[in-house]
Amino acid sequence: MTNQRITIDENDAMLRYLVRDGQARVFFCRTTQMTQQAADTHLASDVATAAMGRFLSGAAVLGAMEKDANTSITVAADGGGAGGRMTAVVRGGEIKITVERPQAQLPTLNGRQDVGGYIGKEGRLTVVRDYGTGEPYIGISALVSGELGEDFAQYFTVSEQVPSLVALGCLNQDGVVLSAGGIVIQAMPGCTDETLTELENRIPFFEGISRELYDRPMQELADSWLGSLGLTLLSNTPLHLACDCSREKMRAALLALGAEELKEILNEGRETQMICHFCRSRHVFKTSEIADMHRQLTEETP
Repeated sequence: MTNQRITIDENDAMLRYLVRDGQARVFFCRTTQMTQQAADTHLASDVATAAMGRFLSGAAVLGAMEKDANTSITVAADGGGAGGRMTAVVRGGEIKITVERPQAQLPTLNGRQDVGGYIGKEGRLTVVRDYGTGEPYIGISALVSGELGEDFAQYFTVSEQVPSLVALGCLNQDGVVLSAGGIVIQAMPGCTDETLTELENRIPFFEGISRELYDRPMQELADSWLGSLGLTLLSNTPLHLACDCSREKMRAALLALGAEELKEILNEGRETQMICHFCRSRHVFKTSEIADMHRQLTEETP
């Protein structure tokens, strides 16, 4: 029966669980399709793809922790590694991702992608939550290894004061993403020592999470790992890679340059091309459109 499942085609999703009536909470996600789409969009190297797969999973969990689906969460890792700064923006079940140098290559380490070298560890993980009103909340923690699983765990422990078990993984080779996903388990107030011990004893199950996700469906995995701990499924939410860029937003970005810079662009006498860092969409503005924007700004200036 197991051999007949084509689990690679299971849709990306976030599963939320409670353990033993709320002693702990679990966020378990598959991000395979999103990672493949991101890799294709950014023409990413294998090590960049592995890093994006892990990062998308960590960012998706942060999004799932928010009660308000309209909250925008921006997550950035900047550790001085070969790939430069990696940024993801989450709103509900929709995520977008970009990285400075997606084509950067690194040799494998012991047969595994060198995500730590690609991200680097001389920097920080930053999380900005924008609730749409008031000042956004900013949380920062130092990167531990650049491998991202440890780094998200450090963020939850240091910045949010919630000790967490985090496992993130991506199984990919030669441009093909076989599986990607992650799990975050957090002890809640009232969690007993017995439950903590039982959760810690399961850490070896999660170390090969990307291969486990390739072999078996998520709910089956969760039941096999944690079912004996009184697991309760709260929600099963689809995840999608999606960008909210638009021509109108690109126009606003050009207007933000100011009249003087727009005048310089006009003097060059050529079309202006704006490229979204997240989805690589191209928006071309003709010189006549630039002239209209310049006129708009100069007319507004007293």
